[in-house]
This record gives sequence, structure tokens and C-alpha cells, in this order.
Amino acid sequence: MLRISVSSISSDQPASHQPAPDTPSSNQAPSAPDLLWNDDGLPLSREFDDPYFSVDNGLEESRYVFLQHNGLPPRWSGWQGDFSIVETGFGTGLNFLMTWESWRQSSKHDSAWLHFTSIEKFPLTLSQLQQALALWPQLNELSAQLFAQYPLPVAGFHRLVWPEERISLTLIFADVKEALPQLSGPVHAWYLDGFAPSKNPQMWSEELFSGMRRLSQRQPDQYQGEQPATVATFTSAGIVRRGLLGAGFNVKRVPGYGRKREMLAGSFNRRQGPELAPCFLHKPWLLQQNTQADDAEIVVIGAGLAGATTARALAERGLKVHVIDAAGIAQQASGNPQGGLYVKLAAGDNAIHTDFYLAAFQYALPYMRRYLGAADADNPYWSQCGVLQLAYDDKEAQRQLKFSQTRSLPEALVQPLDQTQAGKIAGAPQQSGGLFFPQAGWVSPADLCRTLLQHTNIRFTQRQVSTLQQIPQGWQIQCSNGTILQSSQLVLACANAATNLLPEAYLPLKRIRGQLSYLNPAQTPALHTVLCGRSYIAPARNGRLCLGATYNLRDDDTQLRDSDHQTNLDHLPDFGPQWQDLNKQQGMKLILGGRVGFRCTTPDYLPMVGAVPESRGFVHRFSGLVRNAKRIPAKAAPQYPGLWLNIGHGSRGLASAPLCAELLVQQMLGAPLPVALDVAEALWPGRFLLRDMVRRKLPPELAQG
Repeated sequence: MLRISVSSISSDQPASHQPAPDTPSSNQAPSAPDLLWNDDGLPLSREFDDPYFSVDNGLEESRYVFLQHNGLPPRWSGWQGDFSIVETGFGTGLNFLMTWESWRQSSKHDSAWLHFTSIEKFPLTLSQLQQALALWPQLNELSAQLFAQYPLPVAGFHRLVWPEERISLTLIFADVKEALPQLSGPVHAWYLDGFAPSKNPQMWSEELFSGMRRLSQRQPDQYQGEQPATVATFTSAGIVRRGLLGAGFNVKRVPGYGRKREMLAGSFNRRQGPELAPCFLHKPWLLQQNTQADDAEIVVIGAGLAGATTARALAERGLKVHVIDAAGIAQQASGNPQGGLYVKLAAGDNAIHTDFYLAAFQYALPYMRRYLGAADADNPYWSQCGVLQLAYDDKEAQRQLKFSQTRSLPEALVQPLDQTQAGKIAGAPQQSGGLFFPQAGWVSPADLCRTLLQHTNIRFTQRQVSTLQQIPQGWQIQCSNGTILQSSQLVLACANAATNLLPEAYLPLKRIRGQLSYLNPAQTPALHTVLCGRSYIAPARNGRLCLGATYNLRDDDTQLRDSDHQTNLDHLPDFGPQWQDLNKQQGMKLILGGRVGFRCTTPDYLPMVGAVPESRGFVHRFSGLVRNAKRIPAKAAPQYPGLWLNIGHGSRGLASAPLCAELLVQQMLGAPLPVALDVAEALWPGRFLLRDMVRRKLPPELAQG
């Protein structure tokens, strides 16, 4: 994937525009801590020679230090909107759980939402977490919910969501120095936890305090009478106090808990020191907007995976949503009877591509359980039967080998298999090995879309949208039957149709025709898992197997073609000798029918998610980058007010759409993002406009600004 080349900035730009360190990389799995358990069952770190919580009463100490000295829960009693907490050191999750418990008891407004972000360099394994939290049976209910979504040890961002509780947890498995520059703000309260500065001085660094300063800032209109960001920490060490003071916090020593004499608490003084750019700015084109929860109905055009996931995320934030689609719910590419829930991870230097899809895949698994139920044998809507990506030719074998050599991922996520192992997993002999994803499988995308749109805040209308017009109040949507709708916020989740509705935007999308073939399972070998070669084939559902799909660029034919059925059949040998023999013996006799759909992809095979830049205004404002790509003006990028995109998911929408919907809604609400800022930038809809402007490849009428 192209890394936008204008990431470096001249030294005279505001500090918040300085380039961030690399996104926490998933190349190496984070190390689990080496724990020692004392006679009372309390975990201690062998490396840092320090306990994870107080030997007196860890739960009460957490309440005293972090809740009481951040002014919680009183600050929540009348709170509306998003409240953000950032913690250094997730540890056993005790601080998160006691905060969740308090939020339950104190937050009264349906529009309030708690965002808890925690950074952990050495994440506990699930079994370690379960053992540690067994000490607190009063938290068992919440602990069980955490265990159900606790991510595998993969470096980077992991978003966990409990919509019915109005709470999200973003776990970042990385060093604080890597993680903080990738966070978006604002932050309302800080929990400075982790091991003591004397035991772990690396964490209590200048990077920590400068990151806190950036994330604690808000624009004047964001305060709305609310106090500035607060901070609390168990330690009273001088290095911490001086660091906080230097970062603009007013802090003081207060009595500590139990045998601890003192601790630190305070609040951010936004008037102390030079004013920085908005804390959520990573690059000027990533400025977030605010959508108030009491806004009138938001219109989402598109009722496929992108539209349905977006509508559901908005509805669960208390917003009214009107979904419009000319064909009906999941009638385009999202209407296939089965789709593979898996990701094809990039080998080599394509780090952001892999980081995004790893995060998206792990987010999608509990998402499917939440809305479609447990993936047991009786579930007709989805299955975690696993996905086996076969090394069907030399090129694919080399790609998989390179991936296995450069990425260290847990076996619960992906397993390299030899030929014999692959045959056992597939249930039939194979002619190659491959990569097995044991938690992956298949989903019925149409059933998922219909389920997601069943919400009291969502209404659906089957209607053709002909034109869009920007008006002072937002957007006017002209329908082909003469109906005119109006909304201050409009989301285009309509795949390739977005280019027709917004021709002035620079959206270099690719429309790719795909044809599925349905096979008779009575004539085929038993299939235990999803197999992927040049095509994919999934275990039987409703009396047929799904095989496909073809890739035909610049082909708008909606009719089934025997030639494309034959193309799919020609890929059967990828799945082993039995499938090869079957193709020779039966051929077209295997075909029960099929389906044609059209994928929407982008040049870099990542979705487009976020605000839509106003092309001419953007080129005019940032034209200087053509001469000097390193000098980025400290100006917000022109964008269409209230216009958003969630398109370009290609063949991976089941994995990518849920997290992209979460990202988009957070951008709309100005809330903390569920992904690293570098990933958000990689998904930004204007990336191709910026790239081609810098490369001098824009059309002449646009290049002039």
C-alpha cells in the first residue's frame, strides 16, 4: 500500500502536526508477562518485581486513586455525549472493570458514552486475566463480558464494544511511546497506572507527558462549562510530578491509599504554555466534525454491508437513521448467500494494510456473535468452520512463506500448514499446504444486513436517489419518484454509485464484476472448512455450495454466463485431487445456478472511510505540496460539510465493514477513534486526491485548483 509521502513536516509547524512514530506494528506478537502468584493469589511481575495491584485492597485503591481523584462519578451524573478515559497499563483490567461498574451506576443519559482506552505493552493471556480477576467475584458479570471479547495477543489497536452498556474499550498492545502519538482525543481523564517509576522508568518518559498535553487539549467551544482534563496516579515520584507540570497540568500531592503516604492528582491548564492545534489533528485533512445526538434523521444511502453496519452504529449512539436503497436490503454485492469471513494478509512492507485487516477481523468476530448468535452447528447465518488459504501455485507459496517469516502471530489466529496437515483440516487430500485461520468462516451477508437494520432508530425505504444538492441546512436528496429528502448529515455507503451521485469528488473506484456458481453438494467431496485458492468454496448451506467468484473489470453484464461458470470450475483443482477429478468427470453438470454482483474496490484495496474533501478547494489550499511535499500548511482541509463515505470494501466487506462503520461514526461525533491515526489516514477518502496532486497526475481541470 502506498504510504502518503507527505508525512514529514517542516520544523516550524505546530508541534501537534509533527509526524507520529510508526503505527504499533503487528510484525511481532507482544510478550505475555512472566507472573509470580503469591499465597493470596495476587499476581506479581517477575520482570519489574512489582505487584499488579495493592496487597491491601486493589479494588478499593483503584476506586480511591482513579475514580475519586478524577472527580468520578460526580462528573458523569449529568454528562451527555462522549467521555474519554486513557489509562497507561491495562494489567489485569481491574481499573476498567471498576470504572464500568461505576459508569453503570452513575451515568443516566442515553446519549452518554464512555470510551476507555488502555495501553499495555505486556498483555496478560486470557487464562492469566481470568485467574487474576477471580480475586474479585463482585465483578464476575463484567469480567465474563470482558473475557468474551478479550483479543488475541496481536500488537496494535483492538476495539471492544458493549452498545447496551454505552461503553467501549480500546486496548492498545504496544509501548506507550508508540501508542500515544497514534491516539485521537480529546481525553477527559487520565489513569496513570503501570509499575512504579523506580521499577519501570521507560514508561514515565517525556513522550508520555507530551502526548498527554496534546490529547488533553480541546478547542474553547468544546469545554461547554466542563472542567479540563484531570489526572490521577498512585505515585508521587518527583519525575512524574515534574513531567506533569511541564506538560501543563496543575498537580498536587494528596494522601495516598492505605500504606502509601502520597499520590498525585490534578487537572490540565489549557492556558499554560503555547496553544497547540486541535488535539485530534494528526494531519490537517483528518479534522473531525461534530454531529449532535439530537440532530434530525441522518440519511444513509446504501443498504448493503457498509450501509447496514453504519446505520446500526449510528442508531446505537441514539441517532435516528433513514436508510435508502433502490434495490432493497442487501441486493447488490452484499446479497450473496455466503461470503468468506477472513482476510488475506499482506506480506512484506505493507504494514498498515495488514494492521487494519487484523484489527478489523478481530473486531468482526464478536460483532457477528452479538448480532447473529453463537456460531454453533445449528446457526444458519454464520459458521466459524475456519478458512484454509491454500498455496495453490509457486507465487502464492512464496507469499505465504514470506508472510510466515516476517509476521509473528498467535496460532489461534493463523497457522502455517504443510500438505498433510492441510488435507486433515480440509477433509480431503491436498496438493499443497497453506495458512489456516481457525476462527474464520462464512457469513450470510444478506441475513446480517437485515438483522442490523432491525432497530427502533432505523427506518428503511426502497427508493432510487437521482441527485444530491448541497444546501445551507446540509443536503437535499432528490429521488427518482420526485420525493425530496433533507438531512444535515449524509452518508454514502452505496459502493460504485457514489461516483454518480458525487461526480465532482475525486473517487477513483473500480467496479469489478463477480459471478458465483452454485454446486450440488451431493456430487462433491465433503467440505469441512472454507477453502481459498484462485476462488473460494464454502461448506454447503441450504442445499448448495458457493464457488467463486470471477473478477471482470470494466464489465457491466448482469446476466449469468456459462463461460464464467467454467472459469470457476477451472479453479476446482486448487482444492485438491478429488476436486480436480470431479471437474474432469462432471464439469458443467455440477452447476445448480449462480449470481452476479459488482464489487467496489480502490486502487490500494483499502476502503474509503471518512469525510469527503472538496476537490478544488483542497487542491487550491494544498497546491504548495506539489513543489515541496514536506511542507504541510497548518490549515484544515476543505471538505463537504456533513458528507461522509464508507465504500470500497471489495471482497472483504464482512471483515472490514463493522470496524469501518465504528470508525466513521466516531469521526462524525468527534469521539476517540477505534484505530491508529495512521490507519485512519490510510482509509481517508482524499488520499488519492493528495497522492495524484503531489505526483502531478490530476486531470487538468482539477490540477488548476
